[in-house]
Amino acid sequence: MKIPFLGKKRRQISGVTGPVNAVKEWINSILFAAIAATLIRWMVISLYVIPSGSMESTLLTGDFVLVSKLHYGARTPVTPLQVPLSHQTIIGTKTPSYLDWIQLPQYRLPGLGKVKRNDIIIFNTPVELDKPVDLREYWIKRCIALPGDFIYISHKQVYVNDQLARKADFVQYLYFIKTKRHLSSAFFEKNGFRNPVNYTSPGCEGYAVYATPEKVNQLTTVLPSYIQSVEPVEDEVGIRHTRIYPWNAAFSWTKDNFGPVKVPERGMTIQINETNITLYGFLIERYEGKRDVKLTRNECWINDQQIYEYTFNKNYYFAMGDNRDQSCDSRLIGFIPEDHIVGKAVLVLLSSDRRKSFFSGIRWNRLFHSID
Repeated sequence: MKIPFLGKKRRQISGVTGPVNAVKEWINSILFAAIAATLIRWMVISLYVIPSGSMESTLLTGDFVLVSKLHYGARTPVTPLQVPLSHQTIIGTKTPSYLDWIQLPQYRLPGLGKVKRNDIIIFNTPVELDKPVDLREYWIKRCIALPGDFIYISHKQVYVNDQLARKADFVQYLYFIKTKRHLSSAFFEKNGFRNPVNYTSPGCEGYAVYATPEKVNQLTTVLPSYIQSVEPVEDEVGIRHTRIYPWNAAFSWTKDNFGPVKVPERGMTIQINETNITLYGFLIERYEGKRDVKLTRNECWINDQQIYEYTFNKNYYFAMGDNRDQSCDSRLIGFIPEDHIVGKAVLVLLSSDRRKSFFSGIRWNRLFHSID
C-alpha cells in the first residue's frame, strides 16, 4: 500500500536532480570548449590583430590575422600558471593573467618546415626582459635573413649574402613630395596614401608620405601638374643613431645603411674581442641560457672562467617591417632568437579600419585575404 508513496518520492527526487545534472552538463561543456580552444590556440592556429602600420601595405592596422603554429611547430609553455586564452593580462582588465612562480624549459614540437626568407612571422619581442619568453608582447615582421646569413643595408637596399634581397610586393618607404599647390587629405586618400604629413615653408609646399615606389611613380606620372619633385627620405650616413643596433658609438649604422653583420647560427664560433662583444655580447648574456655571464669591453667570463671564443647554442633571425621607415625591427632591437618565434602568418580573416566603428570600417576586399 506504500508503493504510490515511494513512486511519488522517486518523482520528487527526479525533479530535484534534473536541474543539477543540467548545470553539470553546462559546466562540463564549457570546460571542454575551453580546453579544446586552448589546445587549438597552442598547437594549431591563433588569431592576432595588427596594432600598427609597420607592415603596411602588406598588412593594415586592424587586420585580424590567422597564425599557423603547424608550420614551424608549436612551442611547449614556459609559464604553466596562466589563465587560458589570455596573454599578459586578463581580457578586459589590467590584472596580470599569469604567475611566474614556475618556469619550465621550452621545447618545440615537430613542424611542417623551417622559417624561410620572406616568411611573415609572429614572435615574442626579445626586449621585454621583465616577462617570461612566452608572455612577451607579440610582434609581426618579415624574415629577411636566416641563421648564418650575412646582411647589410645600403641606401635602403637590403643585401643578403651579397645578393639584393627579393622585395615584397608592397614594401613602403618614406618620401618627401614637393607640390605646386596645396593638396587635401581627401586627395591623398583617393590616391591610396595614408596619413600624409604637411610641411610648409615660404615658396614650398610639401608632404611626407609612406608609400611603395610604384605608388609614387604612378602619382608623378598621372598628376605631373601637381607634383614638382619626389625624393626618398634617408638617414644621413656617419651620424650616430643611438636607437640602432648594436647601440654603440663605434658603429655609425642607420636604419638605411646598416651592417654588414652575420646572423648567428647554432654551432657558429666567434672570437671574443671588442667588436664581437659589441655585436653579440647581448645575445650571449640574455638568450643563450647561461646563468653567470660577465662582459667587459673586450672580455667575456662565464661561471667565473674567462673564455676566448664562444659557440652559439641557438639560431637567430633578422626581421624587418614592410613599412621600412616606420618599423621597429631587427635594425633597432637586434636578432630574433629561434625560441621567440611563435608561428607564420597565413591569412587575413577580416579587417576593420580602426578610425571608424567596427562594422562601418570593415574592409570587404580583405576578407579571407591570403598573405605573401
